[in-house]
Amino acid sequence: MSELRRARVESAIELEVSTYIRTLDDPLFKDLMITHVEVSQDLHYAKIYFTVFGKEEEAEKVMRELGKATRRIQRDVARRLRNMRNVPLLSFHFDTSIQQGDKVIKLLEEIKKELDERTDNEEN
Repeated sequence: MSELRRARVESAIELEVSTYIRTLDDPLFKDLMITHVEVSQDLHYAKIYFTVFGKEEEAEKVMRELGKATRRIQRDVARRLRNMRNVPLLSFHFDTSIQQGDKVIKLLEEIKKELDERTDNEEN
């Protein structure tokens, strides 16, 4: 299968899942964002990665609720993507890359602050 087709399928699934989640009235999903989608080579499985802004401690709860809603989401995505012969089975995964990036940025800021303090002390 071509990489272009796979990328288009990933993009379509990301759009449809994001749209579906936005239609839910559940406040738990208000700060949820789909970060990316990975589709298997045979297009049978799709891993949907998400993050929850500002409420990382609620990630487990969001994960449980997404697990309960997976069949509904699967059905809705299949209905919206009628031009696809088979819609991949969806699975949701918490994306920790944003939190890891924040940690790296904080560490770099601390290092910069320490270096600035050393430079100030050496000048005096």
